[in-house]
Amino acid sequence: MANSDDDSGEDLSDHSRRQLVKRDQRIKGDASARVAHTLMALPASSIAKLELEEDLLEALTRARKITSMIARRREERAVSAALRRIDIPALEARMQSVAANGVADLRLFQAAETWRERLIADAGALALFRKQFPAAIRLNLEMLITNAQRERTTGKPPGAARALFRSVIATMKPVATEVADASDAAAYDE
Repeated sequence: MANSDDDSGEDLSDHSRRQLVKRDQRIKGDASARVAHTLMALPASSIAKLELEEDLLEALTRARKITSMIARRREERAVSAALRRIDIPALEARMQSVAANGVADLRLFQAAETWRERLIADAGALALFRKQFPAAIRLNLEMLITNAQRERTTGKPPGAARALFRSVIATMKPVATEVADASDAAAYDE
């Protein structure tokens, strides 16, 4: 009889472990379903800024094309399943950053703002920018800088300054991605 009590104690702990695993799966499933629903509602311009993985982006694009509510819900579940393979909290952070700032990487956004201000204020900053970001040589930044300076002095709306910002951030983005990948690799090696 003592053996049956010991066995029931083991069964109870196995049962508890199974319940914990099921609860964790349910929580992860709820989180991925919530994020999938949010992704379905985002505008295409915001989705492009999130830099999603290729298979997730394909599933999301396919799901967003569906107009039938039942079929759309089914495709939303497929997006939710694709989301379970990625880091949900990191994706949520990128989504919040895109919603707040229009870019997925806040540090890149702030660095691009700093460079734009330096380029408008300092004539020698363009040479430094092109030295640090060789891809900028192909761009016609002189015209954008001149137009942005003219806007500031005349008090016109900042159209050229915004165009300059878009060019600066597009130039900086590949370099920022390489730096982030290198730091991720270094952290993985440690």
